[in-house]
Amino acid sequence: MTYFKRISARSAVAGIGAIVSLAIVAAGAGAAGSGGISPNDGGGVSPDESEPVPIPEGADGVFPVRGRHTYGDGLGAGRDHQGQDLMAKCGKRVVAVQAGRVQFREYHGSAGNYVVIDGKGQLLDTVYMHLQQPAFARKGEAVVAGQTIGRVGSTGNSSACHLHFEIWSAPGWYDGGRPIDPEPPLLAWDKR
Repeated sequence: MTYFKRISARSAVAGIGAIVSLAIVAAGAGAAGSGGISPNDGGGVSPDESEPVPIPEGADGVFPVRGRHTYGDGLGAGRDHQGQDLMAKCGKRVVAVQAGRVQFREYHGSAGNYVVIDGKGQLLDTVYMHLQQPAFARKGEAVVAGQTIGRVGSTGNSSACHLHFEIWSAPGWYDGGRPIDPEPPLLAWDKR
């Protein structure tokens, strides 16, 4: 299921560059209600149409859910799902998997409370959806790996408590990057 599209276009207005973002809501339903945000127009390629994008060397991280969890739907899942669902009890801590800066901290009817952490320097952006409340870190704030950024929830189009987690390649989430299958690094981080 596609949540919405965020399309970024750069244009010059009186000599000043402006970034225009649009949010387009799409209908659909999924197993846990989480699909992903599909940048199929200009910002990227759907997971089904693209070659796998490898995790850059040196991109280390920590597991995002602190507490008992199971794995739900992964990348693709027959519905343009752009991340990995991590099923956990509502209220469990969600932590940043890597250092970065909060790029978006918003609410969307399908994604619920979500936060995007721009991982510049590691060339990855990470996305956390369906948080119980707005993320603790505010837009523009720097975060470190392991810092609590929210709690597992079921906000937006969700039928169960879980974290929908995404990883995006450079140049980033809706800036021309592509979704990366988060399951392999999650499994590695989960063993620590």
